[in-house]
Amino acid sequence: MFCARRYRIDKLLHSKFIIVILFLVKLVVYYYLIDRCLYSVIYTIISAGIIAVIFGYISDMKQKYKTAVFLAFYILISVVMFADVMYYNYYNQTVSVAQIWQIKNVAKVPKSFVATFIPASILLFTDIPVIISSFKRYTIRKMSAHKPDKGMRRNLSVLAGIFLFLFVSINPFNNLMIARFTGSEFFVNHIGDIYDNTVGRLFEKNINEKEVMDIIDKNKNETEATELRGIAEGRNVIMIQIEAFQNFLINKSYNNVELTPNLNRLIGGDSLYFDNFYTNIGKGNTADAEFSALNSLYPVIERECYTLYQDNNYDGLPWKLKDRGYQTFAVHGYEGDFWNRKNAYPNQGIDTFYALEDLDSSDTIGLGISDESMFKQSVSIMKNYNSPFFAFLITLTNHHPFEISESLSEIPILPEDEDSKFAAYLQTSHYTDKAIGMFLDELKAAGLYDNSIIILYGDHHGLNKDMDDNDIYMGRFLGREYDYDEMMRVPLIIHIPQSGINRTISTVSGQIDIYPTLANLLNIDYNPDYVLGQDVVNATEGFVAFTAYMLKGSFVTDGVMYEMSRENVFEVGRAWNPSTGQELNVSDYEDYYNRAMDLKTASKEILLQNLIPSDN
Repeated sequence: MFCARRYRIDKLLHSKFIIVILFLVKLVVYYYLIDRCLYSVIYTIISAGIIAVIFGYISDMKQKYKTAVFLAFYILISVVMFADVMYYNYYNQTVSVAQIWQIKNVAKVPKSFVATFIPASILLFTDIPVIISSFKRYTIRKMSAHKPDKGMRRNLSVLAGIFLFLFVSINPFNNLMIARFTGSEFFVNHIGDIYDNTVGRLFEKNINEKEVMDIIDKNKNETEATELRGIAEGRNVIMIQIEAFQNFLINKSYNNVELTPNLNRLIGGDSLYFDNFYTNIGKGNTADAEFSALNSLYPVIERECYTLYQDNNYDGLPWKLKDRGYQTFAVHGYEGDFWNRKNAYPNQGIDTFYALEDLDSSDTIGLGISDESMFKQSVSIMKNYNSPFFAFLITLTNHHPFEISESLSEIPILPEDEDSKFAAYLQTSHYTDKAIGMFLDELKAAGLYDNSIIILYGDHHGLNKDMDDNDIYMGRFLGREYDYDEMMRVPLIIHIPQSGINRTISTVSGQIDIYPTLANLLNIDYNPDYVLGQDVVNATEGFVAFTAYMLKGSFVTDGVMYEMSRENVFEVGRAWNPSTGQELNVSDYEDYYNRAMDLKTASKEILLQNLIPSDN
């Protein structure tokens, strides 16, 4: 009896049924981890069918290497699924072949990688030993009872299936029904991505320079107003990009402790504060933020512009300041080759780059030099420059996963928030604010404060709404749902000492608008053909297109935020009012969607074709 039962169990474990069951479990885990929507059921069915066909075809192979072929295939899809889950957990997008070259950047921030790890994703690998063993035993039994195949009919059926699959994956006619029901299916998604990044590029529509200029002219907001023109002309320009700093921190307290007292004081003084300012980064994160801020161009989705377009001509803020006699330099407390900065900065108009290897690294927190030390050393560097100078400073301590010693943690955490990323983020953000306050004091002591304009802005979010239960902690802190409108909102503060200017500007803006806004304040002229943002001080309407986290086609304008669907179907996206959370009718905002797509296309063509003249 026992032997018979054991034989039946063994037979079941090495049959096609257990293989099918484990396939389905794997797919359910995968789609749960990346999607969690009604379409997951449809995707699971489609994926199961595709896997079943591949499984059946491999099992019918006569070659002795069929087990090795199946092993390679199954491990490959398991690895890609795992990569999708990790990538989606952070970017809200599945991984693309275009991001393969960013692996080296991920390797430089291992703690952040580990912090984004989802334990349940291990389930995507645990079935491999059973699957391979079952497949091997199943095919051996199948060979012993082998029957002649159907020959030509079978091969034609396989070819027809492959053709249909490729047609759906490529979707050459952009059929909305196909996109809606198969757009995020595992196999269709990745085959389509491979096609787009290889063969598909050969068939991309060529856009000449005149067409690019026409797109820009049609979609830009222009204003003749010149309020505050030249108010900071001739001053030192100190631009500070604050790592992972979100706007919800501003003018807020937690457990009776003011989170950003120093920035709050700046906002209350001689400053312009932009409270509807959004990050428009791509997959280059921090590097994309500074690229957009310096050049008023949108990043691309493939990878960081500092690598893809390192040798292009640029005519951004640093170059314009150099034309005015400014000396330019940048300071960052991490390795110079991270995001390819040391190679990219010369063409950005930045003469000298002080990185980790050039600075005193005795005081480190997390990834690199502490913000306090970086700022202190920056003031020492500034003393060696004649005025006027342009200093671009990039903070680091507030980098994910927000690690800081207890001695520097000054926020008393409530019991319900203990051991959360939310709590850790509050600690490191508060520390960075404190470091900024000390930096301002050191500028005053060095006699550099009064004759400077100081720009501070966040590069991107710190708390992803889909990670670490941040939606729960943030929802409790904010008293409302934590959505993209808050996640993508970062602060911009332009401080002009002794100017007597104090204003909050609520027009929607983004990093794309920093250069033209500063150009107005510094009385700098630029070629509007290659500047896609606008001077927000004088703007009548704001607009920012998104690239990452919210997919291409997503945008925010005054009173409206639109999120493009993961199926890349406009009608399936969602629109809402960022201030009230009220859902809006998507169809009312197609013109804005088209504008977002046009501006992203124009920006990419400027970079691809290197359209900015070298003698601008």
